Amino acid sequence: MQSVASFQEIINTEIRRRLSMPQFQEPQGLYAPCAYILKNGGKRVRASLVLMAAKMFCNDYQKAFPVALAFETFHNFTLIHDDIMDAADIRRGQPTVHVKWNTNTAILSGDAVMIMAYSFFEDAKEYVSPLFSLLNKTALEVCEGQQYDIDLELAQLNDTWVTEHMYIRMIELKTSVLLAACLQAGAIVGGASTADAEKLYEIGRLIGIGFQLQDDLLDTFGNVETFGKKIGGDIIENKKTFLVIKALELLNPTQKQELLHVYANKHIEGKYDTVVELFNAVDIRLVTEKYIADYFSKALAILDSLSLDSDRKQELYIFIKELQERTF
Repeated sequence: MQSVASFQEIINTEIRRRLSMPQFQEPQGLYAPCAYILKNGGKRVRASLVLMAAKMFCNDYQKAFPVALAFETFHNFTLIHDDIMDAADIRRGQPTVHVKWNTNTAILSGDAVMIMAYSFFEDAKEYVSPLFSLLNKTALEVCEGQQYDIDLELAQLNDTWVTEHMYIRMIELKTSVLLAACLQAGAIVGGASTADAEKLYEIGRLIGIGFQLQDDLLDTFGNVETFGKKIGGDIIENKKTFLVIKALELLNPTQKQELLHVYANKHIEGKYDTVVELFNAVDIRLVTEKYIADYFSKALAILDSLSLDSDRKQELYIFIKELQERTF
């Protein structure tokens, strides 16, 4: 993304500098996995959002570096533990921490990465108190979202609590609250008013939900060459995405039974084609696109409402548009 590209190298440089400090060297069995995950690429979107928001409200946005690193580090902590829970083998094209080392090492190093995030916050000076409160609230919400995701994984598609509302709440907690917190944190460090900082939080919440709905859509209807992975994985794995939950709500009784039957078995031949046919019967692609557009439109409307010069809002505006138009 061009909107975050200008921040990536300075963030990477600062991460490398921090990781080279003496306190993060021994024992290597603990800190080598920490450095591995933190140095292993990524677009640095969350850290960039902190800096982007700070830059909107002040000229010296570099004072937000410790906060940007803290949120980026926290995000990587969640990835280590998510990969263990998902039994994922690859992250950013490289073996996951628990595969390269082992599960116990990954758990312990993940804990260390979380504590490193808190230590980076210590350089935030007068903003430490509100930022700690924000991170603690966000961290618990991310855990809640992960638990809801686990609950959805174990549930049956026709369970009464598997609803659109429940799914939106899950992705809000698991994905969007962290983006929201990054924008709010940057605004706080940049000297924004409480009202404006809260508006930045709401922008992040909305684009986070829109982003995840878009991910669901691309997994089923995307182009494999631009999406970067096999299409239809969510369907094959019986994942309860927005698309399938909404389709079940819109299908007629016969079609609902067919969808439930297909989702009761991971190994039905022609499963992807059958589900897509059912999706098309209720225009689920168009329905989802309208939801996505609505979330992004609301975010842009809030951005427009900020009493800042348009040039100060331009970077975030470009980021939101890039996110909305992505095909990967």
